Amino acid sequence: MKTDIQRMLACMLVLTVVCAFTPPVSADPYLGGDPLVTGNGTSGTVSGGLWFDAYPGFDYAHTAPIVKNFTLPCSSGNVAWARLYVDTYIGNMQANYPLNTTVEFDGGSGYETLDTEIVNTTYTFPRGSGEDGTIWINDHCNRVTSDCLMWYDVTADINSSSVSARVQTHKPDGTQPFDGRVKMITLVVAYNDGDFDQIHYWVNQGHDTDSYVADDEGYSYIGETDFSTSGITAVDANLTAIYLASYNGNYAFNGNALPWSNPQQGSYLGYQSWNVTDYITGGDSTMTFDRNSTDSGSYSGYFKIPLALLTVEEEE
Repeated sequence: MKTDIQRMLACMLVLTVVCAFTPPVSADPYLGGDPLVTGNGTSGTVSGGLWFDAYPGFDYAHTAPIVKNFTLPCSSGNVAWARLYVDTYIGNMQANYPLNTTVEFDGGSGYETLDTEIVNTTYTFPRGSGEDGTIWINDHCNRVTSDCLMWYDVTADINSSSVSARVQTHKPDGTQPFDGRVKMITLVVAYNDGDFDQIHYWVNQGHDTDSYVADDEGYSYIGETDFSTSGITAVDANLTAIYLASYNGNYAFNGNALPWSNPQQGSYLGYQSWNVTDYITGGDSTMTFDRNSTDSGSYSGYFKIPLALLTVEEEE
């Protein structure tokens, strides 16, 4: 006969197994994707703010690397956290076109190789299976549809306020890849400035998608990402969405629709920011996003987002 302790242990084991296989926050149920969560990025409190800059092009990087120079808003000693993001284009949403991406970073003492990511795999739409579809190449690189997204913590590598990133793509044998254009090189930095401001920040990271294909197949999707703002009295709050698409999406924050524009800083990169101070209510906060279906153009049907940034300055 089982004792009460044995029954309790058995129940705990069952719950542990169930939790282990419980899917995370939902992503596009047809195309798949990696949801945006703080746990994939970071959060903290600084006195300066949260800054980013991005390469906006869509250029081939085989013959010559793509270089992006960054001028930080602070001295290197005031950098609290920094992460470099790179996205390269495979050339097809599902086919295997092997692509090696070499990422180098110069934090002020010359270029060093961060890694060479080898993507040599197909991608399969989950089509409502309950899976997210994301192909994990390693713990800092994944494939979702036609994109290879990679990221690197470079806080300790920065010793100057002028830094650079260099990205080159090729096949595993070193020859020209099927495509391999660079969609994004983005540096995000949380920094101090020596005053007594209390600025809470969140970097929510993922690789999420939304498309007309999901809608047409009966899998309508609105993405969501949460920020732990509970208990903070805001005097200033700013939200930024950094997206990978030719056409901006629609956004709301705590149920409030945000003004829309189509900045198109790059062919397949854009970012838009909003002051959301009035929408910080004292509880946790949520940003939702959805593809913009008001335009019937073929490219407006696809939308992808890897980053949502929020800063909230707290009342002293």
